[in-house]
Amino acid sequence: MSLRSKSNQLAALIALTSSLFMGGCTMLLKDSASSAANATHQSLFGWRDIDGGIESAWTDNAGLPSFIAGQRYVRFVRPVQVAARGNFVFVVDAGTELLYRYDLSRNELKIVLHLKKYMAGEVTDLYVYPDHSFLLVDADSARVLHFNRNGGLIRVFQDSLNLIRPVAVTYDEEMGRVLIADGSSDDVLVFSTTGQLQGVIGTRGVEEGQFLNITAMTSGADGIYVTARLGHRLQLMGRDGSHLKSFQSDAVVFPLAVAVDRSGNTFVSDYLDNSIKVFQGELFLESIAGSGITPGRFKRISDLWYDEGFLYAVDSLNGRIQVLRVEVIEPEIETFVEEGVAPTDAGDQAAAAEALRLDIPAVEEELEGAQSELEKLEVELEAEAARTELEAAKAEPVQVIDLPSSETQE
Repeated sequence: MSLRSKSNQLAALIALTSSLFMGGCTMLLKDSASSAANATHQSLFGWRDIDGGIESAWTDNAGLPSFIAGQRYVRFVRPVQVAARGNFVFVVDAGTELLYRYDLSRNELKIVLHLKKYMAGEVTDLYVYPDHSFLLVDADSARVLHFNRNGGLIRVFQDSLNLIRPVAVTYDEEMGRVLIADGSSDDVLVFSTTGQLQGVIGTRGVEEGQFLNITAMTSGADGIYVTARLGHRLQLMGRDGSHLKSFQSDAVVFPLAVAVDRSGNTFVSDYLDNSIKVFQGELFLESIAGSGITPGRFKRISDLWYDEGFLYAVDSLNGRIQVLRVEVIEPEIETFVEEGVAPTDAGDQAAAAEALRLDIPAVEEELEGAQSELEKLEVELEAEAARTELEAAKAEPVQVIDLPSSETQE
């Protein structure tokens, strides 16, 4: 075989090796996300951080109103709860013991409520109605308080026999009732909007439809989503109290907060690694973010809230609210065109993709063989080049130089 032929063969083998390597990596990446390959993929993207705002309607030490004293930018100290309705974001700051309403368009903070006037301890959950009235959970006093949009107390939800330590609250829009999760008896109490206890959802335990150490709750189109520290960590309960489904338990270790969008995509914060776990139906899609102080990183995600395409995440120990844009991405199906003919419908595309699916072990074996052959060819090429150089040297005529004799030199 000539040197040129071997060089051509070497080039072909290099191309084959590169092709096999790239194909194998692509399939491995697909396999790592194979659970979501046939589903719509849900992803989160950073939009903005809210660490405070321009406080409105305040006075300085001399009692001068803000329009005379000037504007003041106030930063959150330790936000713990969040809720959003359109252009307004409600934030419970445990560090200042205040409930703020933040205006997204004006970057303005308004104090809605001085919490220590009503709360015996730290607020453990917040729910805001469309009319901007809101519910606050006070675990230490075993009650849930309902305020109007201006901070006026409307009603108190309590039951000395059944509501011992409330930890979460939500409003069931479908049934028009208030749901309060009790962390002592580990069940969900159902109240009318006027404060009468109507029923109970779930019991304490580790079986399906039971809870052990409830941490959060929210209401969605499909039912009631409840997270717990132990047992089934995320469950969907029917409005009639039945168990509908349990989510993959090992995907979340220590759930602190839960939110769900109108399409049934579920977001759960994990205290263990400061991440947000994304589910579609019962399917675990991905884990997003992690520990840190930069945008997109968190230190204790204490609450989540979904509103109009955005997920609001309380980054408590970093003193901010991170607003993440929720985007639905349809999975791409790879198609290969042969002789100008392409699949014409989804069935043909799926068939094409299945026909071209690579067998990873076979690919790896073929790749190893190609690499071995490549190494042999490289050795042969080096030897061939050395022989060619030697033969060329032998073929060159020997030049004889006549040196003058010693006598002539003298």
